[in-house]
Amino acid sequence: MFGALSRFWDRHEPWPKFTQFTHALPEFALPRKGPPPDPLPKVAILTPCRDAEGDLARYFGLVDALDYPRDRVHLRLLEGDSGDETFAVAEALLAEREGRFASTDLIKLDLQTDISRVERKEVSLQRKRRGAIAVCRNRLLKAGLESGAEWFLFVDVDMAVVPPETLVEAMRWNAPILMANCLKHAGAGIFDLNAFRYTRPISDRHAARYVHDGIYQPPGGYFRHYPSPNSPHEIEPLHSVGGTFLLIRRDVVVAGADFPEEPYQMHIETEGFALSAAELGFGAFMPPHLIVRHGEH
Repeated sequence: MFGALSRFWDRHEPWPKFTQFTHALPEFALPRKGPPPDPLPKVAILTPCRDAEGDLARYFGLVDALDYPRDRVHLRLLEGDSGDETFAVAEALLAEREGRFASTDLIKLDLQTDISRVERKEVSLQRKRRGAIAVCRNRLLKAGLESGAEWFLFVDVDMAVVPPETLVEAMRWNAPILMANCLKHAGAGIFDLNAFRYTRPISDRHAARYVHDGIYQPPGGYFRHYPSPNSPHEIEPLHSVGGTFLLIRRDVVVAGADFPEEPYQMHIETEGFALSAAELGFGAFMPPHLIVRHGEH
């Protein structure tokens, strides 16, 4: 086993043990960019939202502006546990688009989570918070499958910039799982830090230091590489993905990949999704120069 992992050798831990994180971090062939599919496939745009009343108008503006045939786009939103009028606003905005898109639907799913935006980064709350998000994402995946779409695109409700060509550009890679590079609203800082590649597997020693409530939660950048918008590479492999702009091919989900609602290999939700897909033979990738931007919060 050590021979296969020699590229991850660390002089501070020359003989690491891997009895908790047993995922092999396989290397998949990098996809090659080709022409857009012809015809463009049916895609389900999937968005979970909570307390997003103020974000929805901009969100729908971004969706409307996508350079993609609307009759091949299924819109699926899921709302739950909001303390504002998110459901009513989303319902009204979807009603305006009924008949203009292939189909529209708004799912109601309250999970009785009461974690505020102030608390959302607390280490002790990640299993509860992200487990609930995973439940929502899996419900949206089910809705995507039921729509008959060939691809599923998760987009955050509070995105600030999604260039109109982004979806078609993402499709050109025909990767089983592909993320756009989500930067902060201003500047070149990376927003979605759930999208990374491990530079070495998680040894038992590191797990003992940074596993909280069953989830590996190390400091940012700890043996993790985040693709840079200045990368010299056209596309890079990922071991973990985020959900800000995440494109998934239907066969990945049909094969059984989903968003773990409980820790899987010490990862949960989107981070666990890429690992579970890799176990099934599907790689995840990011073209570092395919840029989207998140809102301020």
